[in-house]
Amino acid sequence: MPESDYVIFDVETTGMKPEEGHAIVELAAERVRGREVIETFDSLVNPGRKVEADAIAIHGITNELIAREGRPLMEVIPAFMLFCEGATLVAHNIKFDLAFINKHLKDLGLPPLNNPMLDTLDLARSKLMLGSYALSYLAKHFAIPQPTAHRALADVEVTRQVLFKLLDLSK
Repeated sequence: MPESDYVIFDVETTGMKPEEGHAIVELAAERVRGREVIETFDSLVNPGRKVEADAIAIHGITNELIAREGRPLMEVIPAFMLFCEGATLVAHNIKFDLAFINKHLKDLGLPPLNNPMLDTLDLARSKLMLGSYALSYLAKHFAIPQPTAHRALADVEVTRQVLFKLLDLSK
């Protein structure tokens, strides 16, 4: 039986709460088969609202960058949905990322993602006793370089490496 694909993804947002109108400004993912990245999805997203200074301070994605390179949500979110087809979704604190994706899908009149899911945060908590389970802390624990924290594709790459380290602990 062939091994199922993972889609490891991350979002950067205008704020913390999709129910208060905060939105995705960057969405990135890697489709992984076995332990090989077979496809990458990476897009800046124009959320149709200004990004506030506190969010810019975290991820560095400015309103000017979004105006220049951001694609409309109505284009990015359905494309991401197709990218995920048939795969197990993986993220660090997946509930946060998925809340934004599913809110945007709902706003577009599309069904929520119902793929199988795996949260590296929950997996880490079940396998390790650490002072923190933040992605940056896990990266340091496993000696994984983290050159650009809080940019979606960089966080996806770190999450993928953390996932495989955690899965190897099971063996």
